[in-house]
Amino acid sequence: MFTLDSFGQMLVINNLTHDISARHTPVVKRGTRVILKIKTDSDRHLNDIFKKYTNINDDSDYGFDKTEIRVKLYTSGGVHISRSQARRILKDLEKFKVILLDFENVPLVGQAFVDEIYRVFQNAHPDILIQEENMSEGVRFMVERAKNEARKK
Repeated sequence: MFTLDSFGQMLVINNLTHDISARHTPVVKRGTRVILKIKTDSDRHLNDIFKKYTNINDDSDYGFDKTEIRVKLYTSGGVHISRSQARRILKDLEKFKVILLDFENVPLVGQAFVDEIYRVFQNAHPDILIQEENMSEGVRFMVERAKNEARKK
């Protein structure tokens, strides 16, 4: 379990229930609180974690160059439609070689949102591989449309 609590915003990642949540909390104290709970009798291995976040290709240096972004966390109560929302998700991701966007529970995305990712960001960083998972039909349609438009230009 991992909890990050800062200035009225809380992020909780629960690996036991495979749940991630973000919520508003009352501000009790100024600053940031981080809580990390690790089971001492876990059967997970460090090598499994290394493999998950390492892009193992012929040209790889075996560094942590792969990241997973859960898109649903970054919009509170709405649809991902704007370029600014996409830029917030992509902030500082240019240092990775593989980006996995998880669209679980995202019903729809807007044209400007996907254009910012698949044309603007991808053109600026052509060596980065962007992968997707858990796309609804509406998200898949917009992503494929954006990729096709980006190839035309």
